[in-house]
Amino acid sequence: MKKSNEEKFATVVSNLISDLRFDLDLAGKYLAWYLPNVAFRRFIEIADAAKEEREGKKHERDHIGE
Repeated sequence: MKKSNEEKFATVVSNLISDLRFDLDLAGKYLAWYLPNVAFRRFIEIADAAKEEREGKKHERDHIGE
């Protein structure tokens, strides 16, 4: 099955963030400096969607045992 562009993006980001040698603070600074406002807002939207998905999945897992 062919991966969507969104899946490819998520894989690349996940691999970079998982690398403990990757400086998250510095990456955040570069994003703040180099991303235009629209791109920065879209990046925040990605983070918010990931958080909501993770919280939703946790919530679902909490109810499985009931």
